[in-house]
Amino acid sequence: MVNFLVFTVIFILPWVANGYSDLVTARSYILIEKDSMEIIEGKYIERKLPPASTTKVVTSLIALEKLSGEEMIRPSKGVLSIPPSKMGIKPNKKYKAIDLIKGMLIKSANDAAYTLACYIAGSEEKFAQMMNQFVHQLGATNTNFRNASGLYDPYQYTTCYDLALIFRYALDSDRFRQILSIKYFDFKDGKKLIRFQNHNRFLFCFDPAIGGKTGFTKASRHSYVGAFQKDGRTYILAILGSEDLWGDALWLLRNVFDTVPNEEEIQSAKAKDIILASYKEKKGSIKGHKKRGSISKLKRKT
Repeated sequence: MVNFLVFTVIFILPWVANGYSDLVTARSYILIEKDSMEIIEGKYIERKLPPASTTKVVTSLIALEKLSGEEMIRPSKGVLSIPPSKMGIKPNKKYKAIDLIKGMLIKSANDAAYTLACYIAGSEEKFAQMMNQFVHQLGATNTNFRNASGLYDPYQYTTCYDLALIFRYALDSDRFRQILSIKYFDFKDGKKLIRFQNHNRFLFCFDPAIGGKTGFTKASRHSYVGAFQKDGRTYILAILGSEDLWGDALWLLRNVFDTVPNEEEIQSAKAKDIILASYKEKKGSIKGHKKRGSISKLKRKT
């Protein structure tokens, strides 16, 4: 694992600036300039809240540093009990590590996160210990992980400041940035080829977007961390506990950008998973002769 740099930032207040804060539903948020760590807008930036699937930023960073991506990984039986969102991977099959990492970041697949954690550390519990060591050495000391996916646990929490700090470090990884910017990931699962669409809607309707990670559970509500560019500068936005994620994000981005996507553009960028091709044997056909199935959309929540 790489050597860590501890970033020091001077601030005390639980929130700064006003801007559009009255219009934002999130319990906590922060918008910073990456290099200077200047806080453009923020509210309760040190409040400990559930991170949901923004957790996968840390899981992917460790996986990218530990693995080449070419490893073939066979999930354990425990993967079957992992709740959605999922890629649908199975214990009796082998999957390439890079496909699991992409599925984790693009599809937000909990089963992929669990499988990678168990492969790297031997168990998800041990992997969570690695995660905590990783982020604490970055200076994110108000963060604690209990699982690799972000499924709700009352003892799993972070702050918007910590989340922005972690993402600041993540942006220095070329492999991480490249995966995070992928709009569509084609995943071959046996006889099916499934196209997963990135859950980060800004990739489809806002050119300044570099990449980001969404999260949601009923207990955690919506979360997000992402980065944007303007005039050679990079801005990081972190949101926790939102009731209207994309609406909140748009209000906050107005602190930096004169023009942001409208509601119609944001809605049309909602992720959809599509089965590109599936193959079924014809009844009574010669063994090995297969028929191409029709294209159909998967009806899953995104």
